[in-house]
Amino acid sequence: MTTIDEQAAVLALTKATRTEPWFSTARTILDAGSALELLAGRCASRDADDRAHAADIAARVQSGDLTWARDLVTTMRDNGVQLVTVLDDAYPGNLMWAYDRQPFLWIRGDIRPGDHRSVAVIGEDDSEHAAAAARALAHAGITVIAPLGTALDASVHQAAMDAGGRTLAVLAGGITEPTVLGEYTSVAERIADCGALVSAFWPDAAPTDRTIALARIVTCGLADCLYVLDGADGGTSASHVEQALQTGKYVLVSQQLHQEQPWVARAGSRGGMTAVQDTDELSKRAVNLVCMTPRTSTF
Repeated sequence: MTTIDEQAAVLALTKATRTEPWFSTARTILDAGSALELLAGRCASRDADDRAHAADIAARVQSGDLTWARDLVTTMRDNGVQLVTVLDDAYPGNLMWAYDRQPFLWIRGDIRPGDHRSVAVIGEDDSEHAAAAARALAHAGITVIAPLGTALDASVHQAAMDAGGRTLAVLAGGITEPTVLGEYTSVAERIADCGALVSAFWPDAAPTDRTIALARIVTCGLADCLYVLDGADGGTSASHVEQALQTGKYVLVSQQLHQEQPWVARAGSRGGMTAVQDTDELSKRAVNLVCMTPRTSTF
């Protein structure tokens, strides 16, 4: 298990990241094998840009930043929230393989080894369809992943839990920020008992366009594949599909969506996408996909 000093160093280096995306910091930390080594000025990367980035963020970290980070980790633990960094064995393996993995995750609840067999359910309007898809996946023994920002998202999680399944909710803001959960606080409490709430942001971060975009990265990264049931061109569903295909995740879409929305065919023109007729076909194809994926050493 990574020490609290290593975890604190990951937080401090992330806080010091100003111009580059956070996944650049995650990459340099992984290359070094230690956030403390980066702070000491020892970067093992052969890439000149990564070495420059490592030197820049290390120079910005002050001794008080490490104290702040250690205190934050301790306070969050006392409140039932665990920190997992890219250096921890518990960092989700599905997400670890994504090039845009985030440096850390805050988790309320627990993530289990079998949760790598997972499908993210994404949609915009049809809550009944979303719930049916979640039930089918849960009955097939697949962990369901979804955001938690709309009534449709809540129906996905509730249906999976009612079916006796596990569910992971990806938050679009800080894990202790009240506005992130809003009217879905009671659903979130149940999810923490039957799975986990996951946030890749500072605990008190309010939702913004940036955090919403990063939450899509985490949602797609945690999942082995996606099921997208509806959505208009340029909407939430289309953004998730673009993110998933960009990072090599397979996408299943409803037959109706494929027939009604031209953007779906455009997105899948290079492969990586299959249309399914109903939830029975969804669960069968999903099981085949998650069983074909090699088991990673984490998650």
